[in-house]
Amino acid sequence: MIFDSALNNGRIELHIPTNTSVDPQDIPRLSNQAKKIYVMLKAGLVTTSELAAVGLQYNARLSEVRHFLVKDGLMVDEIKGSGGENTYQIVKLSESSFWRKVKDRGECWKWL
Repeated sequence: MIFDSALNNGRIELHIPTNTSVDPQDIPRLSNQAKKIYVMLKAGLVTTSELAAVGLQYNARLSEVRHFLVKDGLMVDEIKGSGGENTYQIVKLSESSFWRKVKDRGECWKWL
């Protein structure tokens, strides 16, 4: 996927990782916990506590959802809260904190 960037009047290429051990037809699938989190995120803001109620390894499930969304130019963004109670939401990739980091560093990122 290519997304426009204001950096050097150029473009930044975002490489999406592939897991070669997964059959290509199965790549779009999400685990059951990731599906639950995806549905919650589609409904609105979700807190760390709500994610932990779905599964204690919610960071891994969030990563699954992020990889699922990026093909559509979307990302799960984190809003830092007090005492570790963060909030998560789905945003456009170009408006995400991840994208701001990419632009700030002025480099292409390859997720591994």
